[in-house]
Amino acid sequence: MAAKKTKKVKKTIDLNDCLVLHKYFLSLFGKTDFKGLAEDMKSADLEGYNEENTAYFHEFILRKYVKLGFLNKDKLKEYDENIYRYVRQIGEGRGGLTLKYFQYLALLFTEIYLDGYFLDRENFISDLNAFLQKFNFANNGDSISDYTADSLNKIAYMCATGSGKTLIMHANILQYQHYLKKAREYNKSLTRNKIILLTPNEGLSRQHIEEMKLSDISCCLFEKNALHGRDDVLVIDINKLVEQGKVKTVSVDSFEQNNLVLVDEGHKGLSGNVWYDLRSRLSENGFSFEYSATFKQAIKEEKKKSDAEALAHQYGKAIIFDYSYKYFYNDGYGKEYRIYNLKESLSKEQREIYLTGCLLSFYQQMKIYQSDKATFAPFNIENPLLVFVGNSVNKTVSKDELTDVQEVLAFINGFTVNKEKTVGRFKMLLDDNTGLLDERGQELFYGDFSFLQHLFDRKAEAVYDDALKTVFDTTSTGRLHMVNLKQLPGEIGLRIGSDNGFFGVINVGVGGDSELIRNIEKGKTGIVTDDNQFENESLFRKINEKNSKINMLIGSKKFTEGWNSWRVSTMGLINFARGEGSQAIQLFGRGVRLKGYENCLKRSSKLDYPATVPNNIRKIETLTIFGVKADYMAQFKEYLEKEDLDLNDSIREFKLPVVSRFPDAKDRLKVIKVKEGINFKKQSKRLVLTTPEDGFLDNLVKNKVKVDYNATVQSLASIRGEDVNYQKGEAVLEPLHLAFLDGDKLYSELLQYKNQKAYYNISIEKPLLPEILKIKGWYTLFIPAAFMSIDSFDKIARINDICVMLLKNYLDRFLKYHKAQWEAPYLVYGDLKANDPNFIDEYNITLFNKDRFEEFEQLFEGIKDALEKNRRLNKYQDKQLNFRYFDFYSHLYTPLISIDKGIRIEVSPVSLNSDEKRFIDRLKDYCDANPAVFAEKRLYLLRNKSKMGMGFFEAGNFYPDYIMWIAESTKQSITFIDPKGIMMLERNINNPKIQFYKTIKELEIRLQPTCTENQVFLNSFILSGTPAADASAFYGLKKLKFESMNVLFLEDEDCVEKMMSKVL
Repeated sequence: MAAKKTKKVKKTIDLNDCLVLHKYFLSLFGKTDFKGLAEDMKSADLEGYNEENTAYFHEFILRKYVKLGFLNKDKLKEYDENIYRYVRQIGEGRGGLTLKYFQYLALLFTEIYLDGYFLDRENFISDLNAFLQKFNFANNGDSISDYTADSLNKIAYMCATGSGKTLIMHANILQYQHYLKKAREYNKSLTRNKIILLTPNEGLSRQHIEEMKLSDISCCLFEKNALHGRDDVLVIDINKLVEQGKVKTVSVDSFEQNNLVLVDEGHKGLSGNVWYDLRSRLSENGFSFEYSATFKQAIKEEKKKSDAEALAHQYGKAIIFDYSYKYFYNDGYGKEYRIYNLKESLSKEQREIYLTGCLLSFYQQMKIYQSDKATFAPFNIENPLLVFVGNSVNKTVSKDELTDVQEVLAFINGFTVNKEKTVGRFKMLLDDNTGLLDERGQELFYGDFSFLQHLFDRKAEAVYDDALKTVFDTTSTGRLHMVNLKQLPGEIGLRIGSDNGFFGVINVGVGGDSELIRNIEKGKTGIVTDDNQFENESLFRKINEKNSKINMLIGSKKFTEGWNSWRVSTMGLINFARGEGSQAIQLFGRGVRLKGYENCLKRSSKLDYPATVPNNIRKIETLTIFGVKADYMAQFKEYLEKEDLDLNDSIREFKLPVVSRFPDAKDRLKVIKVKEGINFKKQSKRLVLTTPEDGFLDNLVKNKVKVDYNATVQSLASIRGEDVNYQKGEAVLEPLHLAFLDGDKLYSELLQYKNQKAYYNISIEKPLLPEILKIKGWYTLFIPAAFMSIDSFDKIARINDICVMLLKNYLDRFLKYHKAQWEAPYLVYGDLKANDPNFIDEYNITLFNKDRFEEFEQLFEGIKDALEKNRRLNKYQDKQLNFRYFDFYSHLYTPLISIDKGIRIEVSPVSLNSDEKRFIDRLKDYCDANPAVFAEKRLYLLRNKSKMGMGFFEAGNFYPDYIMWIAESTKQSITFIDPKGIMMLERNINNPKIQFYKTIKELEIRLQPTCTENQVFLNSFILSGTPAADASAFYGLKKLKFESMNVLFLEDEDCVEKMMSKVL
């Protein structure tokens, strides 16, 4: 009998497996996945531009990747020059713009693509297809078809909501125009018809208009029969684009072909939808850029397998950059999230307790925010907002959605009417005794209300009374009033009683408001319904106002369709339908958006340069998610799992006490400080940027501003095909050059720079700028002499760019010099105090692995017990999984913590990095091996907080990681130690952080008179985590030269011994 043939099971199509174009660009960097490239480039040290307007990202790429042979050094320089030009235009109206690494890479990939597409298409197609063959082979022979000249005219970006897709789009417009213009130099027949931006709705169209105006891009809403400029970006709601135009719509054929088309929310209409055909016809013989966070989900939802495969192959060849949400989140961008996931369906009473817990969680966020707004301000935390939203895409409100909204409203009414019952539920929640269990059988809300428990001493009635006032804008119980705002279709205002202000708004779409009111009236819920004929100010639009009283939004689909709000902190899922994965991820992505500390977009636990993080900030940097019905949570969880995201459905926060050893110190430890009550910005007279006076001029002459324009010249010359062998030389600005200065440009660029740097106590007067440039001797300008001749308009523009560079440097030096001069008389030695900001009371530790909760709870109890009994740990260091805790006996508090790679744990204040940990290990080894050295001396160490501890403006706002004191009876040495990699110190061995080893000795002499009881010696060291061989190759210096400047290397076992030989 013949063997039965095994049926081959065809794998499910996944867009992730088809991203051939993205993988091609990764291969140019020697990488096979994005994570590998991201790990190299995501350091914030690489953000921004040097004094010659070259991106630090560019310099890093030259150093690390050009040697692989896939990238051309001269081309990369050209691309970087272009990106700078786009960024400057887009950022000028925004007060400046600094690209994140993923944004820079997206634009760099696009530069390479458009250069190949316009100027070397045949070879570009050949390279792509060669890679495609290898890609198909590696993926079990997947038959993604070859690239052709006709298939190259679309590229797409799969980037998370909040990652800056709009800015990428604006740069893409400028990129396309640049390369088309360049290609026309060789082929005059190349043309472009219109530039068209397609959006999903009119609201988003208007939003795009506002954003493009900020980017100085000419644009307008498309109006039928109106005249539009050829370079205007025509913004049109795709719903108005039809086969045959009518009064309010327009025929697609009226736009003709050969357009540049930009498609926002490009996932919409992929599968068999007329939208997809219409937008494809617009870009026929032209070009298109598409943008979406959810191409993958949209393709997965395609019902027909063959269509899904065709789309996956098509978009796999078009998606040039994949920065989907898993990358965005893992890089630390956006809010944390917490999912209150239930084990099973609940009884009515259990569901009421669950909803009460979620509302209590939201109220706690509001109380934390209100407790210290000023402290949270630098982190750009917004007033929390509770949003009930669904992912239904029906145009009319559904019965299911109305049912869910009714349940929410009935719950709110019961909450505000029945005080006794709600207080009882509050008591259960505050006592961690609700009986609601998660999937592991543990209390769902366990430990989540610690802030309220402490604030109100677990008094449930007091919490309830304050919640009424804080959330519902009422001081007494009362019935919920729904007010149908007749002049605002689709909006219903919510308030308690008839006289209080509105605390919330319902937006269920036009027509949904009347039906909802009717259902509520039929349902005998006790809710009062009213009409208001006069209110004409939209409550929905008031949500984003600074002092908005609207705390709750219910049922708005606008949330997933481009509505922007930074306030959302709690999200309740209603009418959550299966089969809408792209809507679910969009919904989630909009909820986790965060401005972050100084607009860095990152949550505080993931800052590159940790600021002092306020207590409890984590709770208001967390998006809380719950569902009106249990199965909604199961579906939402399923979508996140498909995105390879942590579910965060079970998080445990622990507090670990810290023992201070400061009371045990036998010496009065000295610190450098400005006298009490002294503040340069507030108390110094307002400075005016003037020509240099004698003291400042002497300072400049000894340490000149240096601008090297040679690299820029070489790049510009190569772009134009000019002779690049210019003789390098030095030059100065002569009267002829100054005669062509653009005073407005100098003044506006310097003002923008001043604002970026927050130099608020200095005035810039336009007439003085040329006078500063007339002074010679304060700068060195490296530039070929040929480029200083005034024989073209390009040269005039270049001279003005050089002058801007010089003046920016001059402004920095001017302010630093005058600040140092003003503060110098007020610097003194003081005594370290117990309340110094470098001391901490406790660690806040967040564990995300629910399987380890009990294990870590026992661990922390053991640590607490040891600290209480002995005021120290039982041994130098121990480790539980990747959580390492240790006790260096000379450090002024214990324990210290470092986290190795492994399970997810977050620690605040931030844990030690690997270089810091290695330094302390080396220091302990030295102390243990040399007890005789400390027979008459005492060593103390203290971790120095960034921005809050001891810093040095003269060393480039330098906050060394550690302060080490060695005290004797009549003298004391204070040594500042910074364990760090040194490759990114402004690429300059004269960096003030390195040169501080000399500067600090000048400070030592100046400060000694302020301390009479001890002679004080000051030292500064950098302990480099960068290997000596790498540092020597990069800086061109021998190891001994580094060591002579107090730069020692952690790889050397004797590095601390070398340091001590200079200190003792």
